[in-house]
Amino acid sequence: MARIIGASMVMSAAAASDLLMASSFDMTGKSPEVLPCNPCTQLSGQAINVLLNYILNVGVVGGCSKLCGNLPNDKLKCELVCGKVGIEAFTYAIEKADLDPIYMCELAGACDFPPDDAYLEYLEVGAQPAVVAHGADIQLAADLNVVNDTGVGEFSIYINGPGTATPLSQSFLLAKGIPHGEQALRVTLTLMDGKDEQGFPATFETGIYNYSFHVCQGSCGSNHPHSKDFGEMTGTFEMSGDLPPVTTPAPPSCFSAFDEYSCSAAQDFFGKQCLWCDLFMTCQESNIPCAGPSAVV
Repeated sequence: MARIIGASMVMSAAAASDLLMASSFDMTGKSPEVLPCNPCTQLSGQAINVLLNYILNVGVVGGCSKLCGNLPNDKLKCELVCGKVGIEAFTYAIEKADLDPIYMCELAGACDFPPDDAYLEYLEVGAQPAVVAHGADIQLAADLNVVNDTGVGEFSIYINGPGTATPLSQSFLLAKGIPHGEQALRVTLTLMDGKDEQGFPATFETGIYNYSFHVCQGSCGSNHPHSKDFGEMTGTFEMSGDLPPVTTPAPPSCFSAFDEYSCSAAQDFFGKQCLWCDLFMTCQESNIPCAGPSAVV
């Protein structure tokens, strides 16, 4: 069973509805030294493609505001990055990055180039609990031995098993990389039936589920300089029909709360009330000071 370093876990919001991520190190990217790397890497390959087509067809007349106006949903992020690095560096990176968001941000100067001697090994993976009831939460963890610090990158979780809710996967940004030492990654999945994006039933059925962790420096699958693929490690868990199903939904997590009122009803991984931070306008874990995760010691 993977050892879960609970005392210093730092939460990060997940894009998938039932996936929440935690780590034993700061990976949120809110601290000043990683800005504007975090908003830059949130620009998807699709968004970069839109910007690239505009540059090739129109050019950069009008500067950052005109260019970023082509991304109504990501306009503020785009303008923040473009304004920070400059229109020339930003457009050069867009043209050279082959739609790779992390490499594009490195070329633009929004993110530091990662170290070439980065190295880590998987120690073990595990599920807590190994046998779980329908509707319950399960924590999937990976222990890592990081020999040399890694730079900005990502890790992903892939889960497959009985029912129509799987296969499912989600990637998470490692905005500051992973520091050396023994570190942990953890993802919590709620095995609650729902609907997919098309409105069809998404169900979890009893049986054996497989999951795998995949950690990379840079974007996974990238062939660009400084990118490294540290491989995958796979484990299993069982959803048992012999256990009574969980029908009461868990309290909302800190990162699902978007205002001070909803934050007061949310709980962190340890069952404690979340804290509202006016500085970042975010709902944070009870053990994370408002000064930001980088202040945790």
